[in-house]
Amino acid sequence: MSTQKELVEATNKYLISNYGRLPIAMVRGRGSRLWDADGKEYIDMFVGFGFGGVCGHCHPKVTQAVVDQAQTLTAAGNYFTNPRQVELAQAIVTNAFGGKVFFCHSGAEANEAALKLARKAAGQGRYKIISFHNCFHGRTMGALSLTPEKFQKGFEPMLPGNVKVNYGDLDAVANAIDAETAAVILEPIQGEGGMHVPSKSFMQGLRQLCDKRNILMICDEVWTSPGRTGKWFAHQLFDIQPDVMTLGKAIGGGLPLAACVAAPKWQDVLGPGSHGCTGGGNPLCTAAGAAAMRLIEEENLLERATQVNKRVTSALTNCGASIVKEIRGSGVMIGVQLDKPGKGVFDTCLARGLYINCTQDTVLRLAPAMNITDADLDEALDILISVLKAQ
Repeated sequence: MSTQKELVEATNKYLISNYGRLPIAMVRGRGSRLWDADGKEYIDMFVGFGFGGVCGHCHPKVTQAVVDQAQTLTAAGNYFTNPRQVELAQAIVTNAFGGKVFFCHSGAEANEAALKLARKAAGQGRYKIISFHNCFHGRTMGALSLTPEKFQKGFEPMLPGNVKVNYGDLDAVANAIDAETAAVILEPIQGEGGMHVPSKSFMQGLRQLCDKRNILMICDEVWTSPGRTGKWFAHQLFDIQPDVMTLGKAIGGGLPLAACVAAPKWQDVLGPGSHGCTGGGNPLCTAAGAAAMRLIEEENLLERATQVNKRVTSALTNCGASIVKEIRGSGVMIGVQLDKPGKGVFDTCLARGLYINCTQDTVLRLAPAMNITDADLDEALDILISVLKAQ
């Protein structure tokens, strides 16, 4: 079972078809490059759907951290202190807003923890959560209840108390708050929703509104952090601090890891027995995550993310492709708004060895590793621009 055709057939035979998988079997990665089972090479501008967002695939220092930990201890359970958890949690809170961290496996799980924390903190009778149209918070039942209806189809009824308003509309949020509201949850940059960046005035106004109405502000930073916007955490772009922040994808350095971070005021709301995740924050994943956090500092990757954004924005703005209507985002989270569906661009890029993403039908998502080389970035842009100009 070694050829791509055989691997794809086996996948279709043995795995549940909940993903719209491409007929490609990726078998190797290094940096911003991937190779499929037939030996074809790709430039990865979406790095494992964000999992490799800090340092790409198989960075030697992350790999070595995992190997060293695998030879020492792989699991002991959360009734014991885990030094790697402590190391990573310290790195997170030091660069964020203090507080404490709960580790789990996925961004959806982190958001579930945040919802439980918000309801418990708000007190009896306050259970409503305000979210935003075109958001994405995960596919577990609580997170799914916050997410747009197209993802909910067939899984109704959703959990009660979920209210959706337009992203960036502060008046709509204010009008949606009532005596039963516990929290507002939002992405500082909408990823699945089309790489939309809210205004600084909206984010600061939302922070003030939450304070005034005594409700929690939850920032879902599963896509935006750590470092991917050019700041350690995307809320820092707006000079605010949330009450709760959720992390996932890149926080594990390529391994499955997520976190719910509670600010000091709320850090002790979830006491013993109130929540848990049996294997959450296991030593292997937290070792990888801690290594990735170190790399952000060692390789000056916050600045690099900003440099990548400038190069991409300049190249696409001046490429002369009439199909491109707008470029938006921050750092290595970049959206390219097209005036027509982007599937043809995606398919052609993939055939030419460039992996990108298309969301909301007409938005190309570029989300390279923060440490992508100039050579890889330039080659990726050459392919993308030639495809865009041919449309």
